[in-house]
Amino acid sequence: MAAQFWKYIPKTPSEKGAFAFIIIMGFSSLYYMLFVVHPTIFQEATPWYCIHLAFIAFEAMNVLGNFWYILSTDTTEGNVVLPSTLKAGWRYCTACEANFPPRSHHCHTCNRCILQRDHHCFFTGNCIGFANHRYYLCFTLHVAISGFYAVIMNADYTWAVLGGLSWTSLVSMALPIVSWILGLSETYTFAVAFLSAGCIIAFLLASALTGYHCLLIFNGQTTYERTHNVKQYNLGWMENVHRAVGENWIAACLFPFAPLKVKGDGFKFPQKGEFEDIKDM
Repeated sequence: MAAQFWKYIPKTPSEKGAFAFIIIMGFSSLYYMLFVVHPTIFQEATPWYCIHLAFIAFEAMNVLGNFWYILSTDTTEGNVVLPSTLKAGWRYCTACEANFPPRSHHCHTCNRCILQRDHHCFFTGNCIGFANHRYYLCFTLHVAISGFYAVIMNADYTWAVLGGLSWTSLVSMALPIVSWILGLSETYTFAVAFLSAGCIIAFLLASALTGYHCLLIFNGQTTYERTHNVKQYNLGWMENVHRAVGENWIAACLFPFAPLKVKGDGFKFPQKGEFEDIKDM
């Protein structure tokens, strides 16, 4: 089991560092919310406390579940035997020495071709492609929701620890490490400011990523295709959502373990004119 887990860990030192950082920050923020902030807001197990606790558990399930599926989902051709002759629209990868379908690209970090490759995620050390794009989108969505919740809930406690609004507190919030090194804040104040600033950054970054990838999905594009103005796979926003997130997209956005019901197989992609002809038949 241990060997099974370690094969999903990023291989490069920089990605290992980023991976460890988000794991540590994620669990530290969860601990901070549950055992530091919440006890100051809810003095006893009131109904509102139970509601907030259930919401945190729900978000933690989605963040961790989708994160795990990003790591463990095979984004390559798997056990499919690739054709020895080059088909129309396919390409030959000199690194993999095999023919690959349209929209696939070789990742030099992963050292393999990825079906419908979108990008290589630095924080997970894995490529995002046909099989795990849904999990990546849901991961960023729930990180954004969790980050926003944490920012709102942490605000009063954080400013109380920082001593209210002042130049010192603003520096501590904007540059917590610098403030700590310069002696402007104590160790506990630094930890509170660092975690709170991390929640703000996570919310802003995850929101931007979620918005960008929703735009890509609605337009039926990958990051590469948007950069190179490729538009022939746009089948209409609803069909694009079904092919990227699944026909059960509502359940997929709420539960990471919901069955993957995306249309297609990562090898064949109907183009706009072809899809419209099929609908008219």
